[in-house]
Amino acid sequence: MNILQKIFSENLTELDKLNTRPAVMKNIYKMVNCGNPSFGGAMYHCRDCNFLKFVPFRCHSRFCPSCGTKYAM
Repeated sequence: MNILQKIFSENLTELDKLNTRPAVMKNIYKMVNCGNPSFGGAMYHCRDCNFLKFVPFRCHSRFCPSCGTKYAM
């Protein structure tokens, strides 16, 4: 969890009290849960070495610091 995810997850109740627009809250929830394995992911298997790797799904939001850099380029 990066620093922005931590800050926003600790202050979600305060943001709800401020009557934040639904579109903004949707992106905040997506960013906070980005890369969280409990929201699913993909399992990859190497047939040569029999290695399994789980990769959690990302949010693909421009607001997210890890996903948003892809959109900035």
